[in-house]
Parts: sequence; structure tokens; C-alpha cells
Amino acid sequence: MIQDVQTVIASVAGEILVCSVLLWRRSWRKYPTFFVYLLWTILSDLSFLLFPQIYQDNLKNYIVEISIDSVLQFFVLLELGWAVLRPIRTSLPKGVAWFVPGLLVVLSLICWPLAGFTVPTGLSTHGYELVIIQQTISLLRVIVLLALVAFSQFLSIGWRDRELQIASGLGFYSILSLVIWVLHTHQAVGPQYHWLDLVTSFGYLGTLAYWVVSFAQKEPEARKISPQMMRFLVSIGGSLQADRLALETAVKKKPGKYNHR
Repeated sequence: MIQDVQTVIASVAGEILVCSVLLWRRSWRKYPTFFVYLLWTILSDLSFLLFPQIYQDNLKNYIVEISIDSVLQFFVLLELGWAVLRPIRTSLPKGVAWFVPGLLVVLSLICWPLAGFTVPTGLSTHGYELVIIQQTISLLRVIVLLALVAFSQFLSIGWRDRELQIASGLGFYSILSLVIWVLHTHQAVGPQYHWLDLVTSFGYLGTLAYWVVSFAQKEPEARKISPQMMRFLVSIGGSLQADRLALETAVKKKPGKYNHR
């Protein structure tokens, strides 16, 4: 328990440092959702320290906390996806604005059943729900990171860009947590769980340290998005807009009950 308290205190200190750097560099203006998410993690960790009885032997409260945390993370990922399109946002058709959140929702629905493969046996119903929620958002964070890395050349972003720094921090912690949960599935419930969970905690501290160092550096000037990716995004938006217009036209042409023309 002492070690848990120490890691939580270290986490709060790291989260405050990250927020301070974001305020110093004024990066919170470009990534307000990420900044709000960090403030939430500070409040959440402080509540664990100051009011441990709220969470003691009560997984329902953990589920509520993790659910709020996961929703905020979803909007952080949405913010990252929309931020990489910032250079051409005004020139894109309106359909693209719905493509990014729609894609994340679809990926979340795919990740939900996949998360069941990393659930240890012997958990209670609330314990199972808790792990499923945690691992669903973890899988989604990893997918977003891999997508940004895979399309980094097309999106003209590098490791010095804030979008990839935020995504890589979230992705590294997610990969580590998924590995730990896979190891948990081959363990019997016991004290050994605690030591592996400490590895996850240290991984989170490493993520916070990485963000502090990364955000303390001046962000490079935004580069123009590649022509290939711009044509691809415009084509997606054009297709979405064309489908919507075709649907509206079909509805207008459909004869109504009192339409004899």
C-alpha cells in the first residue's frame, strides 16, 4: 500500500509538471481536450490519496472513474486526429468532419470484443467490466498511434510534432498495460499481480517524463500536408458529400401519400 501511495504521489507530481509545461508553451490552446484530460487525472489521483475509502472494495466507483477517463481519452484521440488535418481543414468538404469521429466509433466497437482476450480468469462481474473498459481504450490508443506512424509521411508529421508525441506517450503506456494484462491471464490471483501492476505504474511515470521533456522543447513549424494525402482526404469528403446529396435527392423524388404528380 505504501508503494501504491508513493507511485500515485509521483504520478500527480508528473501530471502537474506536464500541465505546467503545456501552460508555459501555451500548447494547451491547441490541445484543450488533452489539457482537460490531464486535469482530470490529477483530480482522480488526488481523490485516491485523500479519500481511499471511496474505492476500497468498491469496483463500481472504479468503473465510473474509468468510464469518465475513457470518454475523455476518446475525445483526446479525436482531437489528435482532427489536429493533423489542421493545415487543410478549411479546404476539406464538410463530410470529413464526421469521418474522423465515425472512424473512431467503429474502431471502438471492434476493440470492445477484442479486449476480452486479455481478461484474466476468476474476476467478478464488475472486475470483468472494469478490465474490458480499460483494455478497449488501450487498444484504441495503440491503433491511433500505429495509424499516425504509418501515415506520418503523408501527414507530414514527425516525432517532434505534438500530435505524435501525445499519441506515442499514450500508445507506449497502452502497449505496456496490454502486455501486463496478457501476463495476468496466465497467473493465479495473488500477490504477484501487484508487482506486475507496479511495472505499469512505472511505465506511466515514464510517459509523463517523456511528455515533460518533449513539450519543454519548442514545437517545429507546421509543415504542409503531402499532396497525396490531401487528394485522398478530399476524395473521401467528396464521396461522403455525394452520398448525402444522392440520398436527399432520392427522398425528394419518392412519391408521398398525397403526391399524385
